[in-house]
Amino acid sequence: MADIHSSSSMSISTTNTLRLSVSDGYPEEYRLLELTPEILAQLDRPNNNNATIEDEKSLLIRGREADIAALIDTEDRAYKMVTAHTSNNLYLFTRAEEQQGSQDDSSGTTAAVDILLRASLNQTFELQKTQPQIHTRVLEVLGWDRRGPFRGTEFEQTADHLDAEQSDNDIHMADGSKDASRHEQNPTRISDGLLKRHVQAGDRTLHRVLAEIPAFREARSGNWRILDPGYCMDLLRLVLATQVEKEWSPDALDANDVYQALQSDADGDLLVYEVVEAVLARFGRQIQTSPPVYAIDSMRVAKYLAEQIFAVEDMRSWPVSEFLSALRATMPPQLHKGIADDIEKWSSLSIPSSVVRDLAYATTPIDAHLLYSANGISYHLTYLAPLFRSTLPSEPRVRMQKLFDVKSRWSRLELQPYLEDLVDVDRDMLEGGDSKTLETVNKTIDAWLIKFCRGVKSPGGQTVYSSRLK
Repeated sequence: MADIHSSSSMSISTTNTLRLSVSDGYPEEYRLLELTPEILAQLDRPNNNNATIEDEKSLLIRGREADIAALIDTEDRAYKMVTAHTSNNLYLFTRAEEQQGSQDDSSGTTAAVDILLRASLNQTFELQKTQPQIHTRVLEVLGWDRRGPFRGTEFEQTADHLDAEQSDNDIHMADGSKDASRHEQNPTRISDGLLKRHVQAGDRTLHRVLAEIPAFREARSGNWRILDPGYCMDLLRLVLATQVEKEWSPDALDANDVYQALQSDADGDLLVYEVVEAVLARFGRQIQTSPPVYAIDSMRVAKYLAEQIFAVEDMRSWPVSEFLSALRATMPPQLHKGIADDIEKWSSLSIPSSVVRDLAYATTPIDAHLLYSANGISYHLTYLAPLFRSTLPSEPRVRMQKLFDVKSRWSRLELQPYLEDLVDVDRDMLEGGDSKTLETVNKTIDAWLIKFCRGVKSPGGQTVYSSRLK
């Protein structure tokens, strides 16, 4: 313990004594977090008078210990937390209550102040904006529901015995490690809170991915459940058949009307409204919220089917002509127009702008240099090698390294769909082709190419990139 004294020059003096000591728990677990101007502005912004308790929690940290920790703010910006070491130590103290001492012979008064040393720090967390890639993680968490994917009410049976059977067991991750979900109140049901505790993303991103999978929220319990892909497509076909029968426009399908029409034709089978709306949200764009109205998007349908074709065939490579035949065979007839209807256009150069642009890349059994010739390679000699963007790392450098592990050379056109989701722009504006958004994306990708790649002109005039990463 150390004493530090100070006194005044008044006729009646007061002596202050600082008594320094170490806390019982020293060194305690403290961390310094460097806040960006964006986050500070978020914190300083006054709360809405109608804000809930959840709304007032401006900053959240989500994810498992095995994940790269990310801080998420309420506007759904994500920041990777990177440890930065400093050359100096910072000591953290707390002050205890002052204690008045007895008066001494010179009529002075002694005041003692206890100061406790809590921690010594030589590192901080710096924040780097990131775009979390959570599709695989959300699927993993939804897989904890031991009922399996929803396939219709006729396949449902009571799962009470599953809860009892699971209550004393751990849920294990894909790598074999135990997961903290064993401590959840009901580990076989996927609540909104459980997802938020185990998935590293903000609410808007999380719910967008749930819609893309697709998953639906059960009305009674509020839990999330994944939809079986086969059941999902069967229900979409029923929706489209009803649309034709009722002469509704596919660009304005009211979820309530669709549900009522399907339920009346269900021959006693009970349909779930939340499932019907989840299918409409997965394959359409919401154009009205109250009542919910959706426009069917043929590209979303085609992309979903393309994912299923690749997955069912164990992610093998496909000749373009064979793949397009499989896609046309599974597409609903009224959505064929504009989707794989002109095979002559499917050269190797068209793959990065096609429905499989972020699902597969072009390969050929002949000279690979021809892929980067002026006209590319015709569909006769072009193969599709599956590579889902949703499975790639979320940090630009690491993703670039992964891409060059898959193949040693890429054109700018090929890399674009595999990198654009990492740029911090509005996704809907990007998909809609907004010129300023595209300009931002292109400038960012160009900067990454300069930083991480070497570019060489091919004989056909295209710049072909190889990695400069070790």
